[in-house]
Amino acid sequence: MKRKYALILSLLITGLIASNVYIVSFIKNPAESVLVSRTIDGDTLVLENGETVRLLNINTPEKNEDYYKEAADYLKQLENKTAIVKRQGKDKYSRTLARVYLDDKYINLEIIEQGLAKKFLVEQSELKEFSDAEAQAIENEKGMWTHSENFNCLASEINQEEEIITLINSCQQINFQDWIITDESRKRYKFPSISFSVINIHSGQGNDNSTSLFWNQKQSVWNNDFDTLYVFDKEGNIAHYHPYGY
Repeated sequence: MKRKYALILSLLITGLIASNVYIVSFIKNPAESVLVSRTIDGDTLVLENGETVRLLNINTPEKNEDYYKEAADYLKQLENKTAIVKRQGKDKYSRTLARVYLDDKYINLEIIEQGLAKKFLVEQSELKEFSDAEAQAIENEKGMWTHSENFNCLASEINQEEEIITLINSCQQINFQDWIITDESRKRYKFPSISFSVINIHSGQGNDNSTSLFWNQKQSVWNNDFDTLYVFDKEGNIAHYHPYGY
């Protein structure tokens, strides 16, 4: 009999703990209806109460970059409208990170689908959703993802722990001068005047030679868990992309 009561008590305690965890989780990330006062750029807005909100999971172009205006104009649809905000903590600039919804549309994801942003620091629960949306936008040349005339000429291997990218060129001889490599953040490498069939690009220090190029970064570039390699030609058109960890 004592065992029976002990089991019942144990189940009650477990249920109480589980329900409290759920309640705490809900309180930490409540969905709130808010009035958007203005937008700052393509991924940042200000609420009526003065709170600055940075959209989670995405990174839109900066002022000096192509498609800055298009991304900023897209977010302006929220100005003076009531949106749903689901907060997810703060970033290093003390801005509120959040998922934002308007008329049942998940705005963060829509911006990716329209080709107006890169995915960036995606939440674990949304990795596949955002990676698939970006891949679809690139394949369909949405927004900023206009294909280079050399799109699909490159293949790549990424050793994120050793910080080495290997690029394999399967097309005719290409002069890669002023082509750009980026990750999901804003780290950029610009190619010197070079042609290659295979080249290794090291994030660290070194002297360029016929088989290896060096980014000369003092810090790591590639995340060990998940990230994306993007290669743009000198016109800024996408030539290759390689997500990993998604």
